[in-house]
Amino acid sequence: MKLADNPIVGNSPAAEVLRRALRHERLAHAYLMHGPVGAGKEAIALALAQSFLCERRWRKAKTESLFTNEAEPEWICGQCNNCRRVAELAHPDVHVVFPHPSTAAEAERSEVLKSLSANPFNRLRPWENPFVLINDIRELKKDLSVSSYEGHGSVALLLEAHRMKAESANALLKLLEEPPADTYLVLTTDSLAAVLPTIVSRCQAIQVSAPGREQIAAFLQGHRQVEASRAEFIAKISNNNLRYALDLLEEELESKRSLAVEFLRMAFKFNKPVEQVEFLNRLASDNDRRELQQLLRFCLLWIRDAYVLKSCGSTIDGQAYIVNLDLRESLADLVKNLPDFDFEGVLEEIEYAHECLERYVQPWLVLMVLLHRIRLRARPKR
Repeated sequence: MKLADNPIVGNSPAAEVLRRALRHERLAHAYLMHGPVGAGKEAIALALAQSFLCERRWRKAKTESLFTNEAEPEWICGQCNNCRRVAELAHPDVHVVFPHPSTAAEAERSEVLKSLSANPFNRLRPWENPFVLINDIRELKKDLSVSSYEGHGSVALLLEAHRMKAESANALLKLLEEPPADTYLVLTTDSLAAVLPTIVSRCQAIQVSAPGREQIAAFLQGHRQVEASRAEFIAKISNNNLRYALDLLEEELESKRSLAVEFLRMAFKFNKPVEQVEFLNRLASDNDRRELQQLLRFCLLWIRDAYVLKSCGSTIDGQAYIVNLDLRESLADLVKNLPDFDFEGVLEEIEYAHECLERYVQPWLVLMVLLHRIRLRARPKR
């Protein structure tokens, strides 16, 4: 796995910062990769671990310049024994800490590590609301307190640092304040504000930007062999989230879109309460929280497209602005049949419902309240 060759990793501004640090041998002992969900932070963190232990780097360490006679310096060779073992998470000097419940079995944790190695852009996340446990931080400190097995230093990857509780964060803080020699720590987080400020201050924070729509489409075509039109559609609906785009590869998109439309139509069936309740019961029982969040994202796209169509009229360049371009006639019917529909308000309601699911509010209740509020937003203002 030559991660540096992957455009999401190799062409990112974060990678350029790391290249310069490696070129001038000015490495920090701790890095904090922060950016939106699906930006590829964990893949970049794994690539950085490769660069720390790359045999090519150590062979050239005694030369005047690590990248002598190289017009376009590489920061990872990706081919040496160390690079391969780091990519496979089989190197004895690489340690990975990630959130999981205290009840998680060893086999479950091993599956997560295997998935990180197989696809660092979209590893498994099998648990709801897990945390980085203090016992894992203590074990990490113990592992790093001894000399590296192969003499080239140790690397610790701490994924989702925002999921540390206070006790875990304070235990990590001591490690950051007095790091062992030849030890590098790489943390990732979706929210810099959610990480303890004292931890942020002891790391070099590097922002990882979300990939663009074109990057995601190219990635899906080049690395997942996805047909061009499907790759472009998934890139459009992914909202610059590569992790979500990869999830969508496994989905029947047409059925998901149809279910979103059916859900929105159910908002206007309050005169049929039995049918509505039965529909919500099926929806909540047949879909987990992640799948319901995905449903709401499809609802957002549908309402957004209709709002764009209403705002711009028939002169709109559909290719540029509408995601569900093949359903433009249905979108036009929605705009025509609901002239007083509060599109902005409904978008806000759906986003709030999505946030409630993130906060583990009871799903059936979230969906019922959302349907009621959509119906209210469709009424003419008085």
